[in-house]
Amino acid sequence: MTTVTIRYGMTNSITREFEEDSTIGSILADRGILGALNAPEGCVAVASGENLSNDDYVHNSAGTTITLEKQASSKA
Repeated sequence: MTTVTIRYGMTNSITREFEEDSTIGSILADRGILGALNAPEGCVAVASGENLSNDDYVHNSAGTTITLEKQASSKA
């Protein structure tokens, strides 16, 4: 198990344990986590100033705070 703190905004944060094979994408798709943080769907995950890929394993971010940020909209 890996313990990670996830934040959204200035005051919303939760700490959860994840299985070793959990991915960042599974966090971003977890409605329970998004709901607890009052975060919208379509966020991106950032740790230490770097955008995390949906395929990255959560255990690589152990001991780190993952911040969810609104994804910038692009206009064609």
